[in-house]
Amino acid sequence: MNLGTAVGAAAVLLAVCLQGGCHESLPAYVSPGNVLAVATASYEQLNDHIAPPNRPLIHFVVTCENIHDEVFWDSVDVKGTMRIWWKRKPSRYRTLPITVKNITDRTLIRNGKLLLVPGQQFTLDLYWDLKSDFGLFLPTEMDWSNPNRNYCASNVYCAPPEIFVVEVALTVYDRLGSVSAPTREVTIIGRACVCSYYPPCGAGGCG
Repeated sequence: MNLGTAVGAAAVLLAVCLQGGCHESLPAYVSPGNVLAVATASYEQLNDHIAPPNRPLIHFVVTCENIHDEVFWDSVDVKGTMRIWWKRKPSRYRTLPITVKNITDRTLIRNGKLLLVPGQQFTLDLYWDLKSDFGLFLPTEMDWSNPNRNYCASNVYCAPPEIFVVEVALTVYDRLGSVSAPTREVTIIGRACVCSYYPPCGAGGCG
């Protein structure tokens, strides 16, 4: 190739690059691993004043913590599930959806993004009414066979404790995907009123 041809080729290449025809290849984004840790931190069977035996409620608290060694800031798409199944009767289960509405402090999300410094965590609240996915009120299938009722409060008797298994899968950041919490077993006690018309189930008397 003579000098004139080389100069012409260089000029053409420069013109193409100036018009946007040359693009420097950027490395693809790779999300860091082990950014979030999710856990079913606690649960509570609410008392008769808040949730009487005929309207029970279990309160779960799920935590999500930044276990990465750097600040993490990215767009969020909070979604997931909490699946609760009866260890003695695995076919009885409930699947609770998780959304951004379950986050205790939603002010942490600004303009669709969430910033977490290392070690920072946020919590999510979920409530379960002891019904299965098919609307079955699970206390009705607990063991009430003991003829000597176990009275555990005024006008209230209890079934033997039952073990339920809690599984949580949660997506917080768009690009990180779903994170699963360690499986946790919880103990729930079925409660029933001796007389359904008398407190705490009702306001009247047995007649």
